[in-house]
Amino acid sequence: MVNQTGHIDQIKQLNTGIVYRIIDQHGPISRIALSKQSQLAPASITKITRELMDAHIIKELEFPVLGLRGRPAVGLVVESEGWQFLAIRIQDKKITISLKEINATTLAQTEYPFKPINNEQFINKLSELISHFFASHQSILERVTAISILSDGVLDPYTGVIHHHAHFNINQLAIGEYLTEHTGLPIYLHPSVDALALKDYFSHLAKRKAKNIIYLQLQDVVNITVLNHGITLDANTQRPNLFAHTQYKKTQNIPCYCGGVGCLETHTSLPAILQQANNLLCNYSDSYLQHNIISIDSICSGVKLGDTLCIQLIDNIAQLLAKPLALMVNVLGTELILINSPINQISELFFDKLHHYIDQQSIPLYSSEITIEKSTLSVSDSESSLIQRALYDGSLLMQLLQG
Repeated sequence: MVNQTGHIDQIKQLNTGIVYRIIDQHGPISRIALSKQSQLAPASITKITRELMDAHIIKELEFPVLGLRGRPAVGLVVESEGWQFLAIRIQDKKITISLKEINATTLAQTEYPFKPINNEQFINKLSELISHFFASHQSILERVTAISILSDGVLDPYTGVIHHHAHFNINQLAIGEYLTEHTGLPIYLHPSVDALALKDYFSHLAKRKAKNIIYLQLQDVVNITVLNHGITLDANTQRPNLFAHTQYKKTQNIPCYCGGVGCLETHTSLPAILQQANNLLCNYSDSYLQHNIISIDSICSGVKLGDTLCIQLIDNIAQLLAKPLALMVNVLGTELILINSPINQISELFFDKLHHYIDQQSIPLYSSEITIEKSTLSVSDSESSLIQRALYDGSLLMQLLQG
């Protein structure tokens, strides 16, 4: 067993993050209440809040207390005005850059065409667009603290490297290191599923009982994030989760952008579902899809009408996803599976089938207690969640305090 000791800087970061999180979630809050909730000594609260106030990260605010007369109470709240970050979403053939305050308020947003063909073009064009965005919005720029980048592909948030991208022919691109050198800002590079899962967790923190959660993104790409009490599995392992790139059906020889063959994503992503519909349509002459453009919406409409082919497509996807999910349920003791997908419009049928196949392949001790629910968040809704986590864990706060 390796002995671990807490470094004083780590303790300061943790405690500062705790104080900031409680103020953000419960402010305006008095110092006495803050001490009780954080379980930190009053002297520690005084020191931490003074540093945060001096840096203009929090401020005092008078607020009335119900049932009490006299002067209003004084509480602490987050001071978000002036603290900004850049949010970048890299999508197929386009990129969206937004300037946001740390409370998620969008100050400016621009969408650009983006079609690089190699590593050099990718990084040069991205740098050019960031510079152009800053120049275009110079009049509203204040204290830009970080850059958040959401992208789909095989990437490592902890080294800042995009190994493979779902839409562009790039490999082993150290985007984090490059942008930090050119902007001087910390880079938070993550797959969109991480941001979606964290946004969902922060939004339902007070009322959701389940704390051991799998968040499944089933869209043009397939990915998951595993959350336990708000901590993502990869935050502990420092290794990215590559759920969708498990080799699933090598016999069908479908190449994946990750370089593998027969990955789970090549059979369960939305483009894969549409391809399966096209391949099978000739065997279903009376299908609803014979007279409609094949899309996820038309497949879901067909399901609602009882179309045999459409129901079979959804059943196939449920079976394919159930096996790896059941394995994870057995290993992790998952309480809740959240699904973010256009297929959620037929969630009753899809979730019933998925639950049925998971039950068949996982231990009843866990599967009998699993709930499957839908998440309706969009990636744009979740752009601030990575910055929010970096503030809550204190890592970004330490950089702000140091100037």
